[in-house]
Amino acid sequence: MLCGASGRCRARAPPRPRKAHPVIEIPAYRIVRQLGRGGMATVYLAIQQSVDREVALKVMSPALLVDPDFGERFLREARIAAKLHHRHVVGIHDVGHAGNLHYIAMEHVAGGPLHCGHGVALPPGFALRVAREIAGALAYAHERGIVHRDVKPDNILLREDGSAVLTDFGIARVQEAALRMTRTGAIVGTPHYMSPEQARGRGVDGRADLYSLGIVLHEMLVGEVPYRAEDSLAVGIMHISEPLPKLPPALAPLQGLLDRLLAKEPAQRFQDGNEVVAAITALEQAHAWGTAPAAPLSARRTTPLDDLAPMYAHDRADADAPTRSSDGRSEPRLGALDDISAEVNAPVLRAQRERTA
Repeated sequence: MLCGASGRCRARAPPRPRKAHPVIEIPAYRIVRQLGRGGMATVYLAIQQSVDREVALKVMSPALLVDPDFGERFLREARIAAKLHHRHVVGIHDVGHAGNLHYIAMEHVAGGPLHCGHGVALPPGFALRVAREIAGALAYAHERGIVHRDVKPDNILLREDGSAVLTDFGIARVQEAALRMTRTGAIVGTPHYMSPEQARGRGVDGRADLYSLGIVLHEMLVGEVPYRAEDSLAVGIMHISEPLPKLPPALAPLQGLLDRLLAKEPAQRFQDGNEVVAAITALEQAHAWGTAPAAPLSARRTTPLDDLAPMYAHDRADADAPTRSSDGRSEPRLGALDDISAEVNAPVLRAQRERTA
């Protein structure tokens, strides 16, 4: 009972029941629970019944069907990605559709995503090893004509042994095509990690992925991304026009590596992932860097389901809201693209110069 100052009492309203997420059915899979959702997909913990195997079942949003070719394109890209068999690439077990639900059954990686940023630098040796392993994965994919397009910490997962793997190959390309069906002049990518050519809306190749990897490496080494601004468009402009970031003096031996990864023009970058692997290997052999991660996996997570939750965004009422860090930037989880749609014209550029002057 609730009683006011007048002495009148009324019954307490019953708590609102939590809105239940609709249950889906995918043949050959038993859905255990929803792990998270974003604007482009929902991920479930599921059992692939034919082999009694836990998988991460990623079901794409039916809203993407606004693109009449989405279904065919999705299956084509997913099947191409499923042919990637590499130690540092998340394996795809199955792709298909059930009605208007298109899905990918992926390897379950218990370690969760790479945790970096928020002002906390990771040990240089650990950062270099992660960058080297992901560069090797990109080299393998690029040699087979596959460009990732959305390399960022949320798409870099850690196995229980600490090794790094890259996930969501092909998804960015499919989402990009669907978004362009509804947004004229859309520039697609995750702003803090996109290459200058992506920010300009130009075509990309594997060197765009290496630029994004350079941003991730900077974030691991320094604890923050190099380019930050109030909005996504401003960040994109900074990728195009701002000088290359400088590392702290203690990390000066790594400046040349970062300069080549983050060159504004693709021709001035490393031309393939194997070159990055060779450069990092040489640095690892020439210097004694600390290699332990900032915190053991066991210290950051307590149960298998806790391991899964940050990987796909927590299953809660606001799960599809972006995660906001202490420095004010926000990035989507679930490998979803943070699309920035704008006409980059002279007035916008002038406004940006005035803000940064």
